[in-house]
Amino acid sequence: MANSGQSISPSKQQNTVQSKILSLCKDGGELLNQDDITGALTAFKKAFILSCKLQEEKMQKACLFNLGATYICVGKPKKALKCLIKSRISGMEERDGDLFFNIGAAYDEMKEYGKAVKFYERAINEYGFDELKSIADALIKLGYCFEMTGDLSSAAHSFRLAGHSYLRNQKLEDAAMAMREAAKYMINSQAFSQIEVLQTLDSCVGSLKGVSDQQLLGTLYNHVGLHYAELKYFSQAEKCFTSSLNLCNGKQFSIRKMAVLLQNLGAVDNALYQYEKSLRSHAEAADLYGSLGDRSAQGQCLSNLAFAYSQLKNYDLAEFYYQQAYQAFVDAGDLLRQSIVSEGLGATYFCLGNLDQAIHHYKQALALSGKSKETSDVMRERLLEKLTDTIEYKISHQQSAALTDSVSRTRPDFKE
Repeated sequence: MANSGQSISPSKQQNTVQSKILSLCKDGGELLNQDDITGALTAFKKAFILSCKLQEEKMQKACLFNLGATYICVGKPKKALKCLIKSRISGMEERDGDLFFNIGAAYDEMKEYGKAVKFYERAINEYGFDELKSIADALIKLGYCFEMTGDLSSAAHSFRLAGHSYLRNQKLEDAAMAMREAAKYMINSQAFSQIEVLQTLDSCVGSLKGVSDQQLLGTLYNHVGLHYAELKYFSQAEKCFTSSLNLCNGKQFSIRKMAVLLQNLGAVDNALYQYEKSLRSHAEAADLYGSLGDRSAQGQCLSNLAFAYSQLKNYDLAEFYYQQAYQAFVDAGDLLRQSIVSEGLGATYFCLGNLDQAIHHYKQALALSGKSKETSDVMRERLLEKLTDTIEYKISHQQSAALTDSVSRTRPDFKE
């Protein structure tokens, strides 16, 4: 009796394998989107093994590409590089942008930043005008590679270009973060004009309206505020810190973050001569840092509070808070800030008319500055000048008092 079973034709079997490969690649992509990297790697491995059974080299190379990109995600850049380089043997020009990007990412993971830069730049050149997000993503990677090589100016250019690309693609959250990074490296590199930095910061603030994550938004406002403060644009800084503080509520915001924001807002109010307004921020920040046991940060806030009171001519409270700040810095072992607070106490006692205490604290500030490795020559010269002036003032004051006393004792009697 003849066998009634039907044999499967080679073409039909090949189609079945292709369908399985495509299904595995689709599964791998979905698993990647779900951050299941291990599952994605397993799917892409199976797809590649099956592709080796086919005559179609292009499908095999596509599977190698997927496998290489996933190896980067699991922290195996050397394996990734092997797969990616093999995937280009047959051309695949339509994917050269993504290929170069992933090769760059592999070198990036291996800390070979010079090579990574070359491939990220090649990826950017390969991407078309309809791939703005891919271009921007590559520019971000490129920027961080430039940072690692010490080329801060090029890093700033990359982040700024990324920001503009995200803006054109309506990715406002990504644009805001890129512009913030650009401003940071523009300032640090000192290769850009203040106008250029301000324009970048303004673009960042404009993009913040597209940030829906409240915690991220609060963080970005704080960072941008710090950059405005660095440029001495304190009014803009105050607006940013206030916006950040208004967002700083709810369980997702820590006590430390609230303390930092209050400290920054108080400091910028001091810079704007808004001393009365700054008092509450300084005091609340000091209390919050105290609850965290952070004596160094608490000391900074107490010192700021003392300075504000001194500018309001309330020297008694200034003296009280400087003493509190000094003790905090003693507890923290911070010699430089002990010296700075001693200088503040010297000035406060001078204003209170207690010249002996003023001289004592200026001498103390000089001694502490000599022990601190962070003290500058400018600071020591300033302290020495203040000490000398105070001693001379005391001497002249004593001479004047002695002269007045002598005149009063020898006043002649007049006859009527």
